[in-house]
Amino acid sequence: MTRKLTSLLIFCCITIYSYAQQDSVVVNATDTSTLVKLVTELAAKESNPLLKRHFNSVATIAQDKSHGFSFGKDHIAMASSALVFFRNEGSKWETYRDGPRPLMMSFKSKTDGKNSFYWFFLPKNFDPKRNNYPLYVELHGSGGGSNNNPRQMLLHPLQKKIEGVTEQGYRKEGIFILPWGRGDKGYRDTAAADIFECLQDVDSMFKTDATRQYLYGFSMGGAGSFRIAQQSINRWAAIGMYSAAFRSVAPEEAKAFVNTPVWMAWGETESWAVNDRILKDYLLKEGVKLQWTEVKGVGHNYLGEYQRQLMDWLKQQVKPSNK
Repeated sequence: MTRKLTSLLIFCCITIYSYAQQDSVVVNATDTSTLVKLVTELAAKESNPLLKRHFNSVATIAQDKSHGFSFGKDHIAMASSALVFFRNEGSKWETYRDGPRPLMMSFKSKTDGKNSFYWFFLPKNFDPKRNNYPLYVELHGSGGGSNNNPRQMLLHPLQKKIEGVTEQGYRKEGIFILPWGRGDKGYRDTAAADIFECLQDVDSMFKTDATRQYLYGFSMGGAGSFRIAQQSINRWAAIGMYSAAFRSVAPEEAKAFVNTPVWMAWGETESWAVNDRILKDYLLKEGVKLQWTEVKGVGHNYLGEYQRQLMDWLKQQVKPSNK
């Protein structure tokens, strides 16, 4: 399966899983509690602070009840596969250091006291003392409500076989995070607060390059990037919107991006194209530095080719230093 298609599994609208059929994974209802027990034991023995937090975060979110969701049949199957992962390469630091696997970073929200989390990808040749890594923040698309259960996105990339990692997770060109954002809430209200609390959490652990901070996303994540950026425009060197799922856009919203480069792409045949075209015109009218593409003959599809083009473009955008 290509990286393009595996990315599509988590970021397109409604995703259907069949984890019970994964190679050598026997689904067992007790595997959920066994998984929590295993990662808790791994955390107790671990001295690496990031890996220790990862294990504890998986245990915290896997058994979290504050959001009102229990384990469904699919999540039991996912827990079974994640158990295989953690019994093998998932227990090792080099798995996350060298490959496209995220660490899970949970935190208690200051907004409502509930547990939230984000995927945290280490850059290549990670040095915890380095203070000038670029920061990439990707906002995921809607799962049609399926992502509202935090276990969905918690367990998805921790399967026996890697699932749902997008381009920057493979490139590892900087510190890369992908927040849960309370699932499929459109990055508004508490879901928006989640993004800012994720940023605060990362900032408390690492100093990153203030001139290379990038925010982008697909579908709901593209529209979310546009909204979140307006509330924090001074932070970003550039933003990217791929098939942004706007219900409406207003001309005054474009004004915030006069000094912030914007990348846009959308499929010619998708229903969201109408508002993407409208926003494109608003941005151009305001004189925004804009890179845009309408992909001919394509619908609502997170194409790997354009993920790569976005990453290449972002690397060229450096914010003037305030020094």
